[in-house]
Amino acid sequence: MTAPVTLTSLNHWFGDYHALRDITLDTDAGEYVTLLGPSGCGKTTLLSVLGGFIEPTDGTVRIGGRDMTRVPPARRPTTTMFQDYALFPHMSLRDNTAFGLRMAGVALAERHARAHEMLELVGLSHAAASRPHELSGGQRQRVALARALAVRPDVLLLDEPLGALDLKLRRSMQDELKSIQRSIGTTFVHVTHDQEEAMAIADRIVVMNAGRIEDAGTPARIYRQPSTLFAADFMGDMNHIPAQVSDGIATTAFGKLRAPNVPDGAAVLCIRPEALGISGDLDIGAATVTDTSFFGTYVRAHLRLETAPDLKVTAHLPPENPPGPGAQVQMFATTGAVSIFAKGD
Repeated sequence: MTAPVTLTSLNHWFGDYHALRDITLDTDAGEYVTLLGPSGCGKTTLLSVLGGFIEPTDGTVRIGGRDMTRVPPARRPTTTMFQDYALFPHMSLRDNTAFGLRMAGVALAERHARAHEMLELVGLSHAAASRPHELSGGQRQRVALARALAVRPDVLLLDEPLGALDLKLRRSMQDELKSIQRSIGTTFVHVTHDQEEAMAIADRIVVMNAGRIEDAGTPARIYRQPSTLFAADFMGDMNHIPAQVSDGIATTAFGKLRAPNVPDGAAVLCIRPEALGISGDLDIGAATVTDTSFFGTYVRAHLRLETAPDLKVTAHLPPENPPGPGAQVQMFATTGAVSIFAKGD
């Protein structure tokens, strides 16, 4: 019930539109992978290629070491779970869950037993006789998950499965999805445009942009040490500070920093708001607070640096006794949270 996935040099065109560009990716068996990116970046197209709904123009798809590039969806060891759940309103939860098994010719007793097993897994075995209209959105999502898992796929493909839920329920379902995936060990490939969702559930995040993979790695690495400027910006708020690189040294308004892998020329120094504050190992200099907003666990402050009055930066400051507008503070950054990219990367 689990398998590695290997994508090699995948390209796909819709007419003149190059939707996927040289996609190469290896996932481990039992890994939870999210495909993350803005609308139109190619993530849903890539999921459709994995599921067999789109045949790539070129490249290969291997699942469990077997070439699945030209294999139709019904013959692949994959199941796809869609955002709209697509439950049959006239069927009970048990029959909805067992539908894929019925189509596969599984005997009645066995498919009912497996349906109850999957409904138990998602906490709905007590409601097996209910109809979908009797359920909440989160419960319908669980039934769709149970149905997808009932056929015991090696790889479960999830296309924005939580997009229709409200924020509180979405966060609860993120925890449940992750817990269920850990308990059964199936490889999950999950499409989302929500950065927080990707970080909450994934073992590995694949950031996509314009049909390409921009970055791929653990949530912590992608967030703290992104490989490209696009990945840095897409993964959350980011301060951009102009820099000029020469011989591996970046010169900024507040001093010089090492930039060994950045080519000479104009560059951008990136610092997350939470890595910029009133303490740290990198002295940014004096700054004046222009406005603040209270967010419970932190205060979001906008400041102007004394060394670069035209530059406005954002910092997350402690919520206890924060400086108000007009206050002058000494600003610092955490060196390990600073990234430098060539301008235009």
